Amino acid sequence: MPDILISVASIYTGGDVFLDVSYSIGKSYSLSEKNIGLFIVGFAAIVDEIAMSVMAAIENLGTVSFGTIQGSNVITLLAFFILIPLYYRKGISRFRVDSYVILATSGILILLSFYFVKVPFYLGFITLIIFIYYIVKKSRSGTNDEVINVEEVYPSYYGIMALVSIALASYNMIDSAVIISQVTGINTFISSFLLLGFFGSLPEIMMMFISIKNGRNDVSVGLITGSTVYKETALFSIIAFIGTMTFYKSFFSMIIMVLLSIVLVIYTIIFK
Repeated sequence: MPDILISVASIYTGGDVFLDVSYSIGKSYSLSEKNIGLFIVGFAAIVDEIAMSVMAAIENLGTVSFGTIQGSNVITLLAFFILIPLYYRKGISRFRVDSYVILATSGILILLSFYFVKVPFYLGFITLIIFIYYIVKKSRSGTNDEVINVEEVYPSYYGIMALVSIALASYNMIDSAVIISQVTGINTFISSFLLLGFFGSLPEIMMMFISIKNGRNDVSVGLITGSTVYKETALFSIIAFIGTMTFYKSFFSMIIMVLLSIVLVIYTIIFK
């Protein structure tokens, strides 16, 4: 328990520092808040999932690698949905493309699960194509957004230190999930979905709250939608290419993702 608490504190502190650094980097490259959330913070927020999922895949823990992705996305979106009516009633419609991509990817994964149990490497090309489409589409759509206005708080290398801190703190969670699943008798996918999914979602959730506190709502929406897409596409591809991943006992999680994706689409239509 002390290790977990220290890890949580490290993730929060690292997320806070990295957000400040990302604002300065975004200003240097004339990026809007939305694009900072999508392309800088969104990628940074999945550093922990990359560490956990890739290491699990390399160690042939295929259910852990996919369970981490699914659990993290579900928990992150649930937290996001609670806050949407409070903080995101204006502007979330600008992320409708993101919601369509998340829904399409969730649907594709559930269809693939009917034909495959162990994920063959070539399925990674499907999600990679979706990822490339998403990046190109979002890059073109944000060219007219207002550039972020912020004062530099930390030098850039603090951002690297923050990411390392988040990755190390998160990696500590893999062994905990495996041990807990063995002690309690919970199957590995469920334990990774609940435990690693929760810990994997912490950077996104913490950065979301911090960016809201700083009045950077577009950053928080961008990092949530962006990180969700990245995990379902880019991270899925990486794991499929280099390690082991399986859909075994994950059908319920994919159903949940499809339902949450539909709700997200509805939110982007209702709140203009």
